[in-house]
Amino acid sequence: MLRGYRALVAEAPDELTVMAGFLPGPAGEPVVFVCPFYSGPDLAAGAPWLDRLRALGTPLVDQVNPMPYPDALGMFDGGMVDGNHYLLRTRWLSALTDGAVDALVDAARQVSSPFSALAVHHFHGAASRVRTADTAFGLRTDHLLTEIIAGWAPGEPDRPHREWAERTSAALAAHALPGGYPNLLAPEETDRVRLAYGANWPRLRRAKHRYDPRDLLDAVPTLPPSVRPE
Repeated sequence: MLRGYRALVAEAPDELTVMAGFLPGPAGEPVVFVCPFYSGPDLAAGAPWLDRLRALGTPLVDQVNPMPYPDALGMFDGGMVDGNHYLLRTRWLSALTDGAVDALVDAARQVSSPFSALAVHHFHGAASRVRTADTAFGLRTDHLLTEIIAGWAPGEPDRPHREWAERTSAALAAHALPGGYPNLLAPEETDRVRLAYGANWPRLRRAKHRYDPRDLLDAVPTLPPSVRPE
């Protein structure tokens, strides 16, 4: 399924983006999910793409329908259980290589908790055609973002779940691009934050030093203090 997904997103028009990954099934078993979003004036034009997705396997559940954007944003809210503990790790991928597919499938088979999940987000289209120097964000090419979400109930030992997330992140690192989305990185991953901004890093540091010398703005907690700009 993931290899078929890879082929489809490589050809997808701007109007189509598709998430994929693994969620816990009714008995805690890993279940593959594919979540397409087609946004355009002609919804019928998206139908052939949805047919291709359905042809990748036999869907256990098919809930693809037109819906308002706010409803789409809240689709996964129910998967986060109040009171649970969660740990997020993430990797950028230029493509879903066979090695990355194997790493994701192995992680799904070894998942430590029915509350954990793996997600692959597809980024392409107009955002990839912005010049790198026009914004601070340093990755302006088509890419995929993998989310490794470890979740466990209160009172459970956290070690097995943390180790699963770290092990999965390390397995994907060999196939990943440098850096990552800064607001999804761990506080200690400052090296990856710098790589995320690429050539824009010195300019961003100078701007932060000029406009926020006291570090009052901390929306990105992994951005180091601006006292000594580089």
